[in-house]
Amino acid sequence: MRHFMLLIIGTMVFTINRILASNHYVIKEDGFIKRRLDSPFHLRQPENLLKFLNQMHCNDQAEEGFKKMQRRRNRLDDHILITAQLMQQIIEKSKCARIYVKLKGAGDYLRTTGASLKRLRFPEKMEKDEKNGEPVCKNYIDVTTADYVYNKLRSFTSEVVQSMKIEREEHLLQEEFGLKDAESVTETMRNIAVKGLLNNPQSWKFHMLGSYYWRLVGNVKNALECARLSVLLAPEESRDIPLLSLGTILVRAKMWDDAEIILNAAVNNGSEHSENYVALATLFALKHNFKRAREYFKIVEKLNTVMYSSTYTMRQYIDCLEPLDNEASKLFGYVKYMMREIKDVNKLRQDVSVYQNKIIQQQVPLASRYNNNDAQLKTNLLSRYQYCSTRQASDTQASTVFCDFYSDLQMQLESKQFDAELLEWQVNHYKNRLFERMPKEYKNQLEFLYNTAKPILPIRKNT
Repeated sequence: MRHFMLLIIGTMVFTINRILASNHYVIKEDGFIKRRLDSPFHLRQPENLLKFLNQMHCNDQAEEGFKKMQRRRNRLDDHILITAQLMQQIIEKSKCARIYVKLKGAGDYLRTTGASLKRLRFPEKMEKDEKNGEPVCKNYIDVTTADYVYNKLRSFTSEVVQSMKIEREEHLLQEEFGLKDAESVTETMRNIAVKGLLNNPQSWKFHMLGSYYWRLVGNVKNALECARLSVLLAPEESRDIPLLSLGTILVRAKMWDDAEIILNAAVNNGSEHSENYVALATLFALKHNFKRAREYFKIVEKLNTVMYSSTYTMRQYIDCLEPLDNEASKLFGYVKYMMREIKDVNKLRQDVSVYQNKIIQQQVPLASRYNNNDAQLKTNLLSRYQYCSTRQASDTQASTVFCDFYSDLQMQLESKQFDAELLEWQVNHYKNRLFERMPKEYKNQLEFLYNTAKPILPIRKNT
């Protein structure tokens, strides 16, 4: 009898707890009162007012955080669409880059060199001759390293010079004049330079010619030595000529910062000679400093309209790449702004998850709130997502699967639309696609633009 009474009492306590645990009800359209499936108030201790109030607070915070997260996510969708449209515009504008990005100012090098050569005069006597010599300038004059100019520039340190490379300018001559004429120019330059150095080793002009010859055959070390000796020996009124050659060598070796110093000196020493401005404008164009390039090309136009006309291709290079740079920089700014937005969305998602976990910890498990004989409710439960875990019994080590059900909020939190990694991949796709579509010669500039880009709020243009 005693055992029977204990069984009855136990059953009553269990039933009462089951009833008390479901303390939120709604009236359905059919007039029946039903327990609400997603109620946050299925408390384990429904009689605890403090827990009830805390549950209300957590629920409010979770809902408010989720609304903020949805607004941020919707804004992000708008920004992704704006970025996609900008990407299409850039791809359309990039067609010209495939033509001009490979120029590297090749034609301007030849024109500036030709203009400098016309200024040379050779009244010196040339009695001695050596047909098989090479114009290695340091072999014809006794100087020390300390005598050279611009020793403090990085470009002239031995380790940098040893690793420096330039393309043979003879190849550029071949494109302009053909193979035979290019070889003839190279041989003539060598003969005059050797003969001049042999007879007049102190003449800056023949060291200058030696520099031109080594540029033609692509020997950067000897070209630099001859040009530096020529700068050392040249009178002030002619010093811009070897400075121009020295700066041109550094431009072609992509030592652009040092080249800018040298070419600025050439302009200062020969401000009336348009070829110096052409070389400096070309350098600024290659450095994508298009504003400065345009300024120097305007000076060229005032000094020499013929030479200005010959720089048309390089000016087209600027007209092509300047808007491309601006648009690419804007796209990278959009990407960085959206990456920041994704971090904000993910932070809100984490905050909402914290409140959601607090809510769940105080609730009776969802699957245990309903009677097994309620077929309709069982169907509702089965149609919802489940999360399961496999656990092992401590005594038998047998595996058992335990399952419970996600709430609506949980399902939305864990959906792909709020997946930070997936969103980052989607946004980074625009950056990666731009690198893929651009010519390889332009990719270093793209890296620079990406590294220097600041986050920009994507704004749709008014149409």
